[in-house]
Amino acid sequence: MTLDSRLATVVDAARSKKAFRIRLVDVTGIASFTDTLAFMSGGSDRQNRAIAEAVEDGLKLVGERPISREGEMNGNWVLLDYGNLVIHVMDEETRRHYNLEGLWSAGRELELPEETHPALDARP
Repeated sequence: MTLDSRLATVVDAARSKKAFRIRLVDVTGIASFTDTLAFMSGGSDRQNRAIAEAVEDGLKLVGERPISREGEMNGNWVLLDYGNLVIHVMDEETRRHYNLEGLWSAGRELELPEETHPALDARP
């Protein structure tokens, strides 16, 4: 199964800023406030903000703007709320502490597209 283009945009943008442990969880019918949760980590507050900015910029290109943005000042947890998609960019300590993925473990994990490496793919 392939991701819809919107979710693929999120994953590509996050990867462009070296986000790691990216997970997408379909919570349709489980959560009343959204359909999909995205979780990803950065190594610092600065990287978290860069990841969130790249995701937001990527979605802007397809005409989507967040309803709400939280946590940019501190940066250890940046949240982008797009209504039926909520994106969490966290440092590892915050991610472990709040364990949102455990809270939503009844959701269905979506398979991520393989990571491509254009420089490697271009070699003869």
